[in-house]
Amino acid sequence: MQKPKIPHNEKDRLADLKRLQILDSEKEKDFDDLVDLASAICDVPISLITLIDENRQWFKAKKGLKVESTDRDISFCGHAINYDDIFIVENAVADKRFYDNPLVTDDPNIRFYAGMPIKSEKGFNLGTLCVIDSKPKKLNETQIAALKTLSTQATKLIELRDKKHELEKKNHDLENLNNLNNQITSIISHDIKGPISSLRSYMNSDYVNINDLNDLQELFPVVKENLNNLGVLVENLLEWSSNINDVHITSFNLFDLIIEISSLFESDMNQKNIKMEFDIDFDLIISGDASMIKFIMRNLINNAVKFTEDGTIRIEAQKTQEHRIEIKVKDTGVGMSPEIIERIFIKKKKVSTKGTRNERGTGLGLKLIREFLTIHNSELNIDSKENEGSIFSFTLPLSFEK
Repeated sequence: MQKPKIPHNEKDRLADLKRLQILDSEKEKDFDDLVDLASAICDVPISLITLIDENRQWFKAKKGLKVESTDRDISFCGHAINYDDIFIVENAVADKRFYDNPLVTDDPNIRFYAGMPIKSEKGFNLGTLCVIDSKPKKLNETQIAALKTLSTQATKLIELRDKKHELEKKNHDLENLNNLNNQITSIISHDIKGPISSLRSYMNSDYVNINDLNDLQELFPVVKENLNNLGVLVENLLEWSSNINDVHITSFNLFDLIIEISSLFESDMNQKNIKMEFDIDFDLIISGDASMIKFIMRNLINNAVKFTEDGTIRIEAQKTQEHRIEIKVKDTGVGMSPEIIERIFIKKKKVSTKGTRNERGTGLGLKLIREFLTIHNSELNIDSKENEGSIFSFTLPLSFEK
């Protein structure tokens, strides 16, 4: 038996096949109609639309077979994708490439095979539209021309399917973005007005004399707190607006990123007597949008510092079996009640509580964290007990780039 040769453009071919997200998809009538028509035109019991991945030929549509796929090494279609024209075997038992092939010596007892490559929009042979019989056979010119036409139609169906899915994804993303915009607008209208109104009321109050040093000393902490809140809110909004429509997935060193972010809180941790610990491999490479992950880590560490006094913050990263990494931010702070945790997971709710030194938050950080994690096919998990501390965790895919 002769195994199929691997196409010279195999890496790019497989990448294009995976891009189309058609492997292992559900049955679709348009594809089923093509194999029915091919079988009728060529007067054969078996007809298939096959797609060739690394180790198998998978059947997008099939007539006359019950199996979903076969090994690539014994496939006739594995040979056919190495040609740009129709590939025909009129009598497999008389062909030295196939006479001892398991598909010839056993079920479905192939004798005749004809397969026309199905090309992607980028020109790669993804698989075939093929017809099979258990007895030797020849096709006439009309049948050959029909198979070529049906193969072209299969190509167009795959292209239309891809365009349809792209459009559905864009519509879904636009809907999500619109919903998020509405939520952010609501937060802005409330949280920006709050500090500004507070400052105005103090500045315009008859109880504050700007020429009185004692009054100014009392006013200063209020002004500082409101300005800090505004600064955090604006920073989060700028981060959101610069990232939400512009996702850049790259590979980066997780340890380096977390050390960089953690250093921003060194002064605050010293003031509150907080010890920072790490359990992360130095060479752990993660795949994701680095800017979004920085935002996530900055906000989670900031929250841990905010709610911890004279304690420990520990950041861990452990590999999982699904080729992903689980990142945890643990603290020994004040923790949260079940009611607060429940509110966090209600999308329309904004949760903001005071820290150990009455630090205020905008409530926007956690909402954006969850939105950024959704973009990474992940979610935020929270495990917290009052007076014992909290654990915030999420997963990201490992990168296999060297």
